[in-house]
Formats: sequence, C-alpha cells, structure tokens
Amino acid sequence: MLAAAGLTALAVVAVPASPATATPAAATRGATVPFLEQEAENAATNGTVIGPDRTAGTLAGEASGRKAVTLSGQGKYVEFTLGAAADSLDFRYSLPDSAQGTGINGTISVYVNGAHNRDLNLTSRYGWYYGGYPFSNDPGQGKAHHFYDEVRTLFATSYPAGTKIKLQVDAGDVTPATIDLADFEQVAPPAAKPANSVSVTDFGATAGDTSDDANAFDAAVAAAKSQGKQVWIPAGAFTLNHHITVDQVTIRGAGPWYSELRGARPGIFGKGEPASCGTSTYPGNAAIPGSSTGVGLYDFAIIGDVQAREDCDQSNAIGGALGGGSVVQNLWLQHTKVGLWLDGPFDGLTVRGNRILDQTADGLNLHQGISNTLVTNNFLRNTGDDGLAMWAEHDADHHNTFSFNTVLLPILANNIAIYGGHDNTVSDNVVADNQDQGGGIHVANRFSAVPLSGTTTVTRNTAIRTGVLDSNWQFGVGALWFDGRDSAITGRIDVVDNDLLDNNYEGVQFIDGATTDVHFDGLRVTGAGTFAWQLQSKPSGTVKNVVATNIGRAGVYNCMGPDALTGLADQGGNSGWTTTFCGSWPTPVYTGDNGGTTPPTTPTTPTTPTNPTTPTQPPTGNLALHKAATATGSQGGFPPGNAVDGNAGSYWESSNNAFPQSLTVDLGSSLTVDRLVLKLPPSNDWGTRTQTLTVLGSTNGSSFSALKSEAGYRFDPASGNTATVTFPATSTRYLRLSFTGNTGWPAGQLSELEAYAS
Repeated sequence: MLAAAGLTALAVVAVPASPATATPAAATRGATVPFLEQEAENAATNGTVIGPDRTAGTLAGEASGRKAVTLSGQGKYVEFTLGAAADSLDFRYSLPDSAQGTGINGTISVYVNGAHNRDLNLTSRYGWYYGGYPFSNDPGQGKAHHFYDEVRTLFATSYPAGTKIKLQVDAGDVTPATIDLADFEQVAPPAAKPANSVSVTDFGATAGDTSDDANAFDAAVAAAKSQGKQVWIPAGAFTLNHHITVDQVTIRGAGPWYSELRGARPGIFGKGEPASCGTSTYPGNAAIPGSSTGVGLYDFAIIGDVQAREDCDQSNAIGGALGGGSVVQNLWLQHTKVGLWLDGPFDGLTVRGNRILDQTADGLNLHQGISNTLVTNNFLRNTGDDGLAMWAEHDADHHNTFSFNTVLLPILANNIAIYGGHDNTVSDNVVADNQDQGGGIHVANRFSAVPLSGTTTVTRNTAIRTGVLDSNWQFGVGALWFDGRDSAITGRIDVVDNDLLDNNYEGVQFIDGATTDVHFDGLRVTGAGTFAWQLQSKPSGTVKNVVATNIGRAGVYNCMGPDALTGLADQGGNSGWTTTFCGSWPTPVYTGDNGGTTPPTTPTTPTTPTNPTTPTQPPTGNLALHKAATATGSQGGFPPGNAVDGNAGSYWESSNNAFPQSLTVDLGSSLTVDRLVLKLPPSNDWGTRTQTLTVLGSTNGSSFSALKSEAGYRFDPASGNTATVTFPATSTRYLRLSFTGNTGWPAGQLSELEAYAS
C-alpha cells in the first residue's frame, strides 16, 4: 500500500472509543496512513497492563492512550491479531536505561502463529533524556522522560488477516520491556529505478557497509542537476556523515522501507545558513547562501543517530530553505534532532505524506519568513518539542497551512503551535497525548516572533487528552491556549468547528496579555479534568455554539473579576460552562473516562470504534483520496499520485505516444464502488478533449475484470473538465483505468480519480 507516489493509503485517525465524544465530523480528520495500529493493552497478553496515568515522566503517562503493557520476565508476551494482510511490523517500546545513561541493548522474540520468526534488536539509547531544557543523556540531572522508541521489521512474506503476531521475552532477551503499540502494514514492493536518472551507486556509494557515501551522493546530485536528471537511491542502507545540499534536483528512493540513509548526519538540506545559531563549530553546519527551488525528495528513509539535544547542531533530517515548488513526500524520518527544520525566507513548499518519529526536538518547524507552504497528511509521534510549529522569528511566516496531520505524543511543548506571523491556517488535524509545558494547539506572540496579524484560522481539529500540568507553573495548560507573552494578540483569530476531547486539565486557556479579536463558532469541550475555560487574561471577540460537557471542576476558572468574559460577545448556542471557580489550583476530576482511550488508525474510519482493527461503519466520501496510485508509465513531473492528491490543478500524464496506458489505485481494502468522477485541471488552457478508456476492478491486484466497457468521455473546460462514470455497485480493492485514446494529447491524462459508493 505504500507506493512510490507517497504515503497514500487511507486510514484516518479517528476519535477515541467513546460514542459520547465521537462526532461524524471529527472522524474525517487527521492523516491518512498505510498501517493498522493496535494498542498493546487491547491485545492478548500475560504481561502487566500499566495505567491509565496522566502523569508526565511515567511509563504509562508517556504511552499512547496513557496505557501500555510491561513484560517483566521470561515467557511474558503481547500477542496481536492482524486485522488485514501485512508484511511489516513497527512497534513502540521502552527499556530501562543504564545508570550511566549510555543505554542498554537487548532483543525480543517475534512469533508468527506460535512459531519463532526472528529476534529484534532493542535499545534504550534513543529513549531516555534527563534534566531541564535542552535535555541531555546524563542521568545525574534527574527528571527522566522521553522513554519510548520504535523499531521496525519487514517480514519475508505477507500474512493474512487473523494471523497472530507475538512479542515475547525468551531466555536471553532483555527484560523488563514495555510495549505500547504496534503498527502493521502491507508494504508495496520496492520501486524500480526511474528513467532519466542517475544512481548514487554510479558514483561510488555502496549499501550495507560503514563507509561514508556522502561524497558519492554529492557527486550524484551535481551530475543529475547538470544533466537534467533525477537522483536514484536503490534499496539498501547508505551511510552519510555530512548532509547533502540540493537545489533544482529530485531525489527518489525505492520506498521508505527499502532505501535508507543512516550515519552521523544523514540529512538533505536546501541552501541557506541556519538562522538560529549563525556560524557554528558543530560539524556539518556549513551552508550555501540563498534558497533552493524546485527540489523533490521522495520515497526513502532518513534514520539518524542523535542521542542528545544540541540546539545549534544542524543534525536534522531535512533543513535549509526549500521553496519554489519544492516537495518533500513519503519519507520516514527517525532519530534525528528535528524531522524538518526549515529556515526562511522562502516561498512555496509542500510537505506531504511523511512519517516523523522519535525526534529529539521538533517534528517540523517553519522558521521565519516562510510562506505559501502546505504541510498535509503527515504522521508524527514522539517528538521532543513541538510536533508542528510555525515560528515567525524576525520575519513573518504567512499563508501557510497545517492540514490533515496526526500529531501524537510530543514529550515537550505542543502538538501544533503558531508563534506569530499572519494569515496562517491549522485545519482538520488530530492531536493527542502531549506531555509537558504545552497543549494540543497553541497560538501565541512568544519567542520574539513577529506579532500575529491578519487572520489566523483554527478549524475542524480534534484534540484528545491534551493540555498538561506544567512542570514549571504547576497549573494546567489548555488543550487550546492563547498566550500574548511578548505583546497583546491583536490579529484576528477564527476558531471554528473544533473538538477538545477528554482534556487533562482545561479546554481553553488565555494567559499573559490580551487577546482582542478571537471568534469562537462551534467548539465542543467534551470531558475536562478542571475547567472548560481558564482565564488568566481577558479575551475579547465573539463566542457562539461553545458546548461543554463532563467538566471536572467548574465551567470557568476566573479570578480576574466579573468582567473577564464580557469581552466575548455571546452569539447564542453556548452551554455547560455557567459555573465559576477561583482559588488554589484543584486536582483534576475525570468523569466517565478511563484515561486510556486512543485514536485508532483504521482504514474505514469508524466514528465509534470498538476495536482498532474492526471497522463499524462503511467509508464515505471520495474513497480514492490519498490512496496508493501506480501507472504503466508517466511523464517526469506528472506522477500517478497527482491523480489522488485532492488537488485538481496537478495531474498525471502517461508516457506519450504509447497507448494503451493504465492508472491503478489501491483502495486499501475491498470497498463497494458504483461511481467515478474523472477530472482534468479546470482551466481554459486545457482544450476540450475526449479520452477513451475502460474501467476495471480487482480484489487481488492481479486478476482484473471490466466494471465499465470501453467508452469515450468528453472533458470540456466550459463545464469544469469533469466526466462521471457509473456502473453496477461492485466490491473491489483495485481500480484501474485503461486508456486507449485521447483527442487532445497522445497520452492518458487525469488530475483526479474520485471513487464513490452510493
């Protein structure tokens, strides 16, 4: 399901397993992912279930859903049952650290249907940090946190649904081992080397050894740029001890499970001197002035070796300035300092369909003067600072969007943060389980950012178990919070149709300085340990359809006087937060909650899930959106993934003068389909044309039958360049369009393939 076109198979992260808090709108939010996730505490086990516990700095508190399973002796196990075919395993675990902070290493045994399959190496080297910011690996500083790490393995064969995958402590394995969750995925075969490309192996890079391949990568990038070609990274692990600088070049791998960049500094950077530290003595920080444009980074993994946080060390996976239509897509980023730390000013970047795991600091940071950047459909887990951030230091970030991302378990700070700038949007994201000194979504004038102006939009997001007891302040932080610490927030903020679920402390917080133009319309605070609102400064604006239920202490915390909320004009539809509290900070009370629900990742997006691998409702909407797409051929710059990316302005174009050509979309599982909507870009630059094609379907990807016989379909820009195909309702997993003619161009062309069930 994870094809070369990107992270596209659908599995929307839904809301927790509680009908009272599950809304149909919330179920469509978050990233689409190609794996099914299962929590260890819901699997078969003879280990010890720990939690629920909302305390930061505890194994249960830092676990997904605030629960996990500890295997504390030989024969202890967790056994998962596959909900769909899979040939890979990625699981989150924790081991004890050594007294010296150097980490301990060991193994755990993997069984498939009761038979020993392999031993996997585990380590605590990336999991434990100590002390206050910026953290270290020295246990002598105390305050241990960030316990968890992940390890992945690719099986030799695919196993069907119902297969039992067991993690067990055998003789000689490390113990205790705590298992948090496991992700199971059907990984597509490695992609083939694209035409018009140069391989890094042509320049001396060798996979699987410890020799430094960075110079070979530099040479391949230079050659590809001068020849107008792409750089190809074949399957294998390559060692990079300095980052690679790119400009106007595309780098592709065989897939993030196959092509790996490892080593001391396996990063890919655009031009631009890192602005936060200037010149630095850390190795690998040299940069080329300016901004890179036209860069494409696709389909490989960057797995570093960062074990302590050094903020001036540019040991990030992706860095520099990458604008001018650059794309970062379908990368697996792990064990670096930051997944993507991007320094502006620059304009025009798309970051889409990536997995960002186990970072020492931020997951992604758009730092100063970055504009028109789309960060969408990314999955982040276990970052050491903000998951996604825009930081408008010195220059305003503006007209950027964070959309349809899933951000889980930042160990410090916020899941998503906007620090200054103007006209930025946070929409359709799912965030959960942050740990300390932050909340789910944060909007602020802080850290010397250019003050907020224009309109900041926060809409259709779901926050689950976010907000914390701040270890410095010793009071709760809101799931959604606003902070005018540097200056009053005078820019407009629109907060529309958001869900704050199972909040650890308060739902909404205002602290430090006034927020003078904030407008709430459709906010559901469903479960809060303390308050629906915590007022430590006075907001003004409007409030409409804000509904609070299951609030632990009172509707509003207010020690500022009766006028604290009068600045928010009541526009009706508000309920559940009429009571007021003022006094010493109370202990949270959780009503009707076990503290351990979690947002499951399932391909059919149940709105009231009861099992993370068992769908309860059929999917709705465009079933092909963000799914894996392949084709018999494509023109450079017009890959098959463009036909399922939700952007009608981008398109797939097949190899020219070579009919027949086909486009195939993997829906992820067999789904009932009876209507397709086919689109070309809605522009008068596209003359009217008729494309002749056949619609085929398959349940196994090899045997296809016709769902609609060959016919011509007219695309006319005067009517939106859209054609609709209907046929009897059919259960199919793979949809294929076979093109045999096009009156407008000698190739198959499509900007969107949309699939629907009546």
